[in-house]
Amino acid sequence: MSVRKTTHQREHYLSVREKKVIKIKVLVVRPTLAEWLEKHKDSMPENIELIVPKEGTDEEIEELIQDVEIVVCTRLSAEAARKGKKLKLIQKTGAGVDAIPFDAIREDIIVANTSGANPVPLAEGTIALMISLAKKIPQKNRSFPDRVVLRGTELRGKKVGIIGLGSIGLEVAKRLQAFEMKILGIKRKPLEKLKEELNLEFLGGSDDLDYVLKESDFVIVIVPLTPATRGMIGERELKLMKPTAYLVNVARAAIIQEEPLYRAVNEEWIAGAALDVWWIPHWWDPKWGPEIDKPSRYPIWELPNVIATPHNAGFVERTKHSDRAIQIIAENIQRIAKGKTPSNLVDKEHQY
Repeated sequence: MSVRKTTHQREHYLSVREKKVIKIKVLVVRPTLAEWLEKHKDSMPENIELIVPKEGTDEEIEELIQDVEIVVCTRLSAEAARKGKKLKLIQKTGAGVDAIPFDAIREDIIVANTSGANPVPLAEGTIALMISLAKKIPQKNRSFPDRVVLRGTELRGKKVGIIGLGSIGLEVAKRLQAFEMKILGIKRKPLEKLKEELNLEFLGGSDDLDYVLKESDFVIVIVPLTPATRGMIGERELKLMKPTAYLVNVARAAIIQEEPLYRAVNEEWIAGAALDVWWIPHWWDPKWGPEIDKPSRYPIWELPNVIATPHNAGFVERTKHSDRAIQIIAENIQRIAKGKTPSNLVDKEHQY
C-alpha cells in the first residue's frame, strides 16, 4: 500500500530543494578586476562565486579553470582553454581578443568582449596623438627654451585615412569633422548609409587599403588584430604612403610589420608615427613578440619623429561611462547564470 505525501511534506520537500542553490563559479584572473566586480555584486545573482588566483601563473589558471563555468581574463593559454571542461563563457576584458586561443576552444564555448563600452576617451587620445605629430609638439618641447623654428602641418583640408571604422573609429571620424578634414574610411562591410551619415569622402573595404594609404596625409589604424589583419601593413604598404604622411597606431602592434615600420620612420619614407602599441611585454603576441625585455626589437621610440605611449592613450579618470565595461562583464555573468545568451559576442571565425 503506497503512502502519499501530505501537503505539508510536499511543501517541505520543495522548500529544501529551492534552498539548494547551485553555485556558478567565475574565475577572475586579475585581482583588481575582481574588486571592481564585487562593487557590481548587486547586479549579479546570489549564487555567483568569484574565484581569484593567488599568483596568476598559467599553471595556477590551468588548475582553477577545471571547475568553473566562466573565466574573465585579459589573455588565456591554449592549455587552460582545453582544461576548462565545464567552461561556458570566456569573457574578455577590453575589445581585442587576439590573446584568446580560438583553435583550442570548444565549439560550445561562448567568447564575449567589452567592445564599444567607452570609445570616446580613446578617440580623443588618438586625435591628441595625431595633432601632436602634425604640430611637432614633442620636438618643440625637447628644444625649449631654444627658439628653434619647427613648422607644423595645417589640418584643414588634409585627408585622414581611418583603417577600421568600429566604435572608436566612428568617434574619431565624428570629431575630425570639426577640423574640416577629408575623411577616408576602411571597414570590412562598408555601407553607403554610413558614408552619408559621417560625410566621408570615401568608404571602402579591405581591398581599398592601397588607395587609402596613397591618398591620406594621416593614417589611423584602429582595426582588431585577427589572422586577416596581422602584418597587413608592411614595406610595400608603407612605401605607398606619402613622404609627408603620418601614421598613428592605437590598435595592436602586429598589424604593422615591426622591421619595415622602423625603417619607414628612420629612413623617412613617411614623416613620422605615433604608437600607442608595442610588441612586448604586456601586449602578448606569440608570433611576433621578440624574446627581449623591450617593447620592440627596434628602438623606434628613440627616433625624433616618433611619439611613443604605453598603450594608455585612452585612459581617463573613472566615470560612469568608463564603468560600462565592468557592467557588461557583470551582466554577461548574470546572463549565463540565467541560461541566457550574453551580449558583445565575438565572431569566433573572424576573431573579433
